[in-house]
Amino acid sequence: MSAISQNDRKLLILFVIVVAVGSLGIWYPKAKKEWTAKKNEWQRQEMRLQRERNIINLRPEIEQRYAELRDHMPVFPEGKSVDTYWLPIMDNSAKANNVNIAQRAIGGEENLGEVTELTLECRDWEGRLDSLVWFLYDLETRKDAMMDIRALTIKPNPKKAGILQGAFTLNCAYMRQAAE
Repeated sequence: MSAISQNDRKLLILFVIVVAVGSLGIWYPKAKKEWTAKKNEWQRQEMRLQRERNIINLRPEIEQRYAELRDHMPVFPEGKSVDTYWLPIMDNSAKANNVNIAQRAIGGEENLGEVTELTLECRDWEGRLDSLVWFLYDLETRKDAMMDIRALTIKPNPKKAGILQGAFTLNCAYMRQAAE
């Protein structure tokens, strides 16, 4: 084999340097991007962990509040239909506050641990703004029921000046008692 000349050696070193710098130029941006993504993910997980620790620290307060509310929650026997309890409350409150409910439907029950929720969907209502506000206030502050408006749409009635119309979803919370 022949010896490598001085010029070939210089060219070989230059070639190795160019390849090394070129591969570093390709590798470094990808590595930096991945490093930044992992760092951001770590920060998100740290924030999530802190939120969960805060919730755990609030547990005694939450349990106390739940115990207070549980005593005010209606209780129905297992398997008993509850729509006959909730619909008249909604209808009577609407009537007392001059809100006309034209179309309503009963959604399904959802079990959330000890609490069960029934969804009532009102697809068409109309009334004045003050009537709507008093109606919603009446539903939210009742002593004999736990009701919560989860969705509410409002728009002006194009045919009647000063009258609003829309839809809402009302969730009713209660507990079930095992049948004896």
